Amino acid sequence: MEVKELSTNLPFGVEVRGIRPADLQSTKTMDELRALWIQHGMIVFRDTDDDPQFQIELSRCFGPLEAHPVKELRVEGCPELISIVSRPEEGSILNVEGRTVANWIPWHSDLTFVEQINRGGLLRVTKPTSWGGQTCFIDQIEAYNRLPDELRERIEGREVLYQLKIMDKTRCALRQNVELLRPSPSLERLKSRVDTDFPPVAHPAVYTQKETGRKVLRISPMFAEGIVGMDRDEGCALLDEVVDHITSCPAYYHSWGDNEMILWDNWRMLHSVTGAPTDEVRIMRRTTIAGDYGLGRVLGYEYAM
Repeated sequence: MEVKELSTNLPFGVEVRGIRPADLQSTKTMDELRALWIQHGMIVFRDTDDDPQFQIELSRCFGPLEAHPVKELRVEGCPELISIVSRPEEGSILNVEGRTVANWIPWHSDLTFVEQINRGGLLRVTKPTSWGGQTCFIDQIEAYNRLPDELRERIEGREVLYQLKIMDKTRCALRQNVELLRPSPSLERLKSRVDTDFPPVAHPAVYTQKETGRKVLRISPMFAEGIVGMDRDEGCALLDEVVDHITSCPAYYHSWGDNEMILWDNWRMLHSVTGAPTDEVRIMRRTTIAGDYGLGRVLGYEYAM
């Protein structure tokens, strides 16, 4: 196993090469991998075994796994592993700032629109597209460290209001002139439940990483709709200012190759996906590492925006 920094231009991330199933039998190796994850926020695994069971066992080094609630997504024989397939005939198609693309997802952390946020994920792209489809990351410990003093004083101690909305109705999408041209079947089915099954929730704008004591600017631009306890216009203005700061911070853009996986800390890292061709198939496999940092809370529907 070879470990090196991901990039000399980035303050986060690490690359691990050549890890094999036998290495996971070593407690020392597992402890080293977890320490790298906590310290650096994400790990790019290269030259890895392509066996789905290996992806599951590697994921378990970082915590217990969650089986996805949608059984149709699970890989047969591997309930902890899901397959996400985008096909030309059924995937969502969007216009993003004048360009028609598939697969585009804005900056976010997973499941921020609910009270409990999973710990992380391990992703592999088994069939990339000919262009686009990059998976991108921003570190919110670094984003906190880069906050101007005046902005830090205004956002620290605040809670961000999150609300699940169909993608092009979110504040994030409206700011980027995103139009949903065709929803996927699953997104179409979700429309009927958005206003009844997903009440607004609140998460702290800043929290402390318990393992290291470092401050994390924990804001997910996707589904962030305002600041709890602030006038709507004033809160949205502050939220937009902080989001603009975060997205100006150093980012890593991963173009997928063979035998690669990426692990990220979902309580710390933001990720996004760049648009890809609408006429090509893209296939991903991922695990979900369970957990809850215990700081989210459900709000009443009177907070809906």
